[in-house]
Amino acid sequence: MKQTIRHYIKRRVWWCAAAGIGGWLLFALGGAVARDLPHGIPRAAIPIAGFLLFGGAILAMQRIVRCPKCKARLGQTIAMPVAFSWGSGPKVGFCPYCGVNLDEPLPHAGPVAESQNPIYPA
Repeated sequence: MKQTIRHYIKRRVWWCAAAGIGGWLLFALGGAVARDLPHGIPRAAIPIAGFLLFGGAILAMQRIVRCPKCKARLGQTIAMPVAFSWGSGPKVGFCPYCGVNLDEPLPHAGPVAESQNPIYPA
């Protein structure tokens, strides 16, 4: 079974969401755990690390969730509705930039075949 563009986008968003939730939990629970740690840098390091992980996950989603065909960033437009479309309601079906159907097989960027060579067309 070939992977579709929709599955590709979902997988990237889910990885970023998992990192974001982990960072949020580290931030929230780190504050509670930090009370038992000694004063100084170690006490503030856990919540700060959680905050940085959460912020990094959000920024990563904005940068790495792209359309595999046109390379447009989808993190600000359709990434979340595509990844978290569980209930009823409209389902996103295409890239808003190039119009590719998200249920098409994932295009593979491989070497140019001899028949597709622009210098020596067959």
